[in-house]
Amino acid sequence: MAKDSSTSCLAGIEAFLDGGMMKFSRLSDVSMAILPILIFTDVVCRVFGHSVPGALEMQEVLLALTTFSFMALLQARDRHMSIDFIYLRLGEAARRWCDVAVSSCVLIILALLSFESFKAFLGKFGTQSMELYVPLEYYYWMPVAGLALTTVVLVFQLLRDVVRGLSEGHFISVVLGIAFAAVLAYVPFWYRDCPYEVSNLVLGLIAFALLFLFLFMKMPIAWAMSIIGAMGMIAIARNVPAALAAVGTTPYTAAANYSLVALPLFVMMGCMILYSGISVDLFNSANKWIGHMPGGMGMAGVAGCTGFAAVCGDSLSTAVTMGAVSLPEMMRLKYSPALATGALAAGGTLGILIPPSAGFIIYGIVTEVSIGRLFMAGLVPGIMLAGMFMLYIYYMAVRHPEVAPRGPKYTLAEKVRSSLGLLPILGLFVLVLGSIVVGVCSPTEGGGIGAVGAFVYALFRGKVTRENLMASLRETGELTARIMGIMVGVSVLGYFFAATRLPFLLADFIVALPFNRYWVFAIIILIYVILGCMMNVIPMLMLTLPSIFPTVTALGFDPVWFGVVSVMVMEMGQITPPVGVVVFALAGVAKGIPIETIFKGIIPFVGLMIVAVILITIVPEIATWLPYALMGPEIL
Repeated sequence: MAKDSSTSCLAGIEAFLDGGMMKFSRLSDVSMAILPILIFTDVVCRVFGHSVPGALEMQEVLLALTTFSFMALLQARDRHMSIDFIYLRLGEAARRWCDVAVSSCVLIILALLSFESFKAFLGKFGTQSMELYVPLEYYYWMPVAGLALTTVVLVFQLLRDVVRGLSEGHFISVVLGIAFAAVLAYVPFWYRDCPYEVSNLVLGLIAFALLFLFLFMKMPIAWAMSIIGAMGMIAIARNVPAALAAVGTTPYTAAANYSLVALPLFVMMGCMILYSGISVDLFNSANKWIGHMPGGMGMAGVAGCTGFAAVCGDSLSTAVTMGAVSLPEMMRLKYSPALATGALAAGGTLGILIPPSAGFIIYGIVTEVSIGRLFMAGLVPGIMLAGMFMLYIYYMAVRHPEVAPRGPKYTLAEKVRSSLGLLPILGLFVLVLGSIVVGVCSPTEGGGIGAVGAFVYALFRGKVTRENLMASLRETGELTARIMGIMVGVSVLGYFFAATRLPFLLADFIVALPFNRYWVFAIIILIYVILGCMMNVIPMLMLTLPSIFPTVTALGFDPVWFGVVSVMVMEMGQITPPVGVVVFALAGVAKGIPIETIFKGIIPFVGLMIVAVILITIVPEIATWLPYALMGPEIL
């Protein structure tokens, strides 16, 4: 009875906190509404020789506000990016140990970040910003508030996990979980006083092993990287307080990053266009043009995915949205469930390859490679891959007509009429990418124009309702906060990397190996396929690029080409058994179709993706010709 009372009391407190966090997260909605208007206004003013005073600074502040106003709500609702593949396959006692250990470890790092952020906040009194001359304490309160509120959430989550573990009879798991966190917090201090010292390379490998242990325990990726970075700095820094003080400024500087402002803008552009009903129009138009051919409706589904990828930039959203639209029509024609779902899952992977792509934005930011060149580099491989998928569907339909029956024929007038509504979106796509490629706009400014243009398009179609608008702002804010949380973790981990020079030591070690560089490349590809089975492309890029990219450039590989190949291979992992996150997402809308059937249907498409990667490796110009012809070679 006492345990039930404790559980219900904690649930009541968490519900109260949830209401407060919902109100606090509304600041994200306001920020996301202002951001594209601010950028669009600045671009228009520049046409007339003026600019909005402090526009860049305000964009950074709005991005930081979105990040920290949403952070606690993400934690409370378990929405931070994490990996649950191993966790879900553990026994009950092991899961309770993971829950308590993760909550304890994350509580420690959040308390540390909150404290150091508060010290940084106090240290900003009397200083002003560079553009608007605003007192910096007006900005640095954001990480203090967001991290402190998240820390409070963690306190109650830890209590909840402890009470649940004890109520289920897992006393040993609870004790071992708390002990694990305590030992982990002590280890870096023990290492400082230990007479035995390992090389920075070995220390880095130990850190990577711990990092993947945390990830497999279902620790949020952002906090796992933060813990490793803080532990590493405590272990090796000569002056621990100074090192932690530097870490304390990291949350704000990582979140207030102008380069990353482009990301929420393109996400918002995709959300607005999604709610305008473009997915239905894309599929209907493609179906009217080619649906009467052998496998026509399946090819129309891939074509719809290709078009939706041009305005969405995310694989999961592309697969699920187009699956919900086209799969019922394919089932009505009695398509093979394996072929239909396999085509849509594979078509969904184009979402991160065809520009504008969130994956290329992250890759460009982490590696400092031109985002405009990456956008152009993904265009030809994306269209090539879509063509390969469609040719395979056509081949299967010709050989086995029963697996992909023909659809009805339509008149030329009906075909043309179905395409007219897509012309504004095509024009917006060309305008945004064209302005970035020719250098008229930066990727951030192009994203602002795209978001405003998408809103106008939805308004013109009568799809702008309060519900749709708020849903777009909320989805944009949530995804932005999830990604920016990882960027905070990457930045904390970056201090440790910089102190140990681990990425460059690893690059020197690999380059010195007596292997052909393509063997090393093959190993990297295998790692990316495996990781792609378990997590989304964006956190995967953030997690691996800081250590892998120096090796890639040291081996002489083209950075733009590698960006395309890495994104393609990661996308391959998204549909590869036994996990395949896109497959599981599609299964949510493929009612009545077993997951095994979807995996069976995806195998030929995975084979085609392997062929495409081999082709681009043999002929890198497939990826590099267009960006280098339009924008010149990449210079790092």
